[in-house]
Amino acid sequence: MGQDQNQPLKDRVQKVLNDYVDIGGYVRAGYGRDDQGGPQVPFQAPGAFAKYRLGNETENYGELVFGKNWYVPDLFPLNSDVRPDGTPAGPIARVQVRLAFYDPYSSYGSSSSFSISAPEAWAEIGNVFASQPALKFWAGNRFYRRQDILINDFFFYNMSGGGGGFEDLELPFGKVALAWIGNGAQSGVYSSDIAVQPDPNNLAGFSKQSFDLSLYDVPVPLGKGEFTLVYAAENSGKDALGQQAPNSQGVAFTFLHTHEHFLSQDGLNKFSVQVGGGAAKTFTSGYETTTLTNGSFIIPDEPGSWRFRVTESFIAQPWEHFSIGPALVYQYTDYNNQQGGRNWFSAGVRPIYHLNKYFSLAFEGGVDYVNNTGPEPSGSLYKLTLAPQVSLGDSFLSRPVIRAYVTYAGWSQNFQGLVGGNDYASQTSGWAWGVQMESWW
Repeated sequence: MGQDQNQPLKDRVQKVLNDYVDIGGYVRAGYGRDDQGGPQVPFQAPGAFAKYRLGNETENYGELVFGKNWYVPDLFPLNSDVRPDGTPAGPIARVQVRLAFYDPYSSYGSSSSFSISAPEAWAEIGNVFASQPALKFWAGNRFYRRQDILINDFFFYNMSGGGGGFEDLELPFGKVALAWIGNGAQSGVYSSDIAVQPDPNNLAGFSKQSFDLSLYDVPVPLGKGEFTLVYAAENSGKDALGQQAPNSQGVAFTFLHTHEHFLSQDGLNKFSVQVGGGAAKTFTSGYETTTLTNGSFIIPDEPGSWRFRVTESFIAQPWEHFSIGPALVYQYTDYNNQQGGRNWFSAGVRPIYHLNKYFSLAFEGGVDYVNNTGPEPSGSLYKLTLAPQVSLGDSFLSRPVIRAYVTYAGWSQNFQGLVGGNDYASQTSGWAWGVQMESWW
């Protein structure tokens, strides 16, 4: 009799679980101008892998994430059996789809430049083995093991792509994940000889596969450690003239240390050391690219090429009315061809003074220095931004946020004509100003 009385409630619980879809996302939008009369353009040092973001983002960008969980029938009746540890006995599946939207200021609202992509469409099934309830198996195309520095949006580790694997296999001293990730693209065949211009209309196919083995959530002094080993193989097809880029293989190692509650309750410190060679030296599942006067092209990862990188960044609020987020990056790359070697050093900081719970004043300063031993120019670029902000909260990451900003940048004479597009072809400095909103949920 009791079970019959509970049946409507059990049916209702099951219906809510079956019908529920969670929606998340990210968006930033606004508009900016430059002091040369055109729409705002980004200030980024040639050869630097990132730029400091505040007042220097020149596009509207958004993501919408749709997630759906599935449960076996009658998994959560009111009188269901559970394991001794309290976990339900049946498997749980999830499907996630992410759409991304891009609209640059340079052609605001134009259908020719507005683009929509689907960077994620994947599924996972977990809670399959009673001894490993957290273990999940997945396949599809997804954001995978991404690590970034917020103030310059530099993804120093990013194995996003298509493939499959498992994650959250629990060991006594951490967790393990293993994935096979693939990536494909087309590009004109690029040569490190600057006298040889690739043809943007004569494309060859590129394929890359990576095996990513990660040990994470390992207790270490002052926090947790993550150790990742990647093997990658990159191949090039032929273009219409029979040309192809060199094939390569390589191995990369990454160590990441995270320190939660750093300097404040919501503080987080990230320190990483990376070294990789050949096809694995990008520390991503994809390719390094270069932009020339006639288009963008894949830079093949030559056999014998290698890269070393160190990053340090944190976000913290050490005082009630003050939060801060600094970043340091050092990277050396030996391309093992006519490009020679390249040093990239980057340092920046975004302090925010919170006048009250909702109004703040943000400042961001950053400098990137690039030194090339090959034919590419060496030099530096610095950027300064001041931005009054209104947000729902008084912390570094309070969102949504609405900000106005003014930005100034200056760069070396060697970079003249290489920063800011046509508006700054004969300049070594520039101003920009605008408004922007940013939010995630």
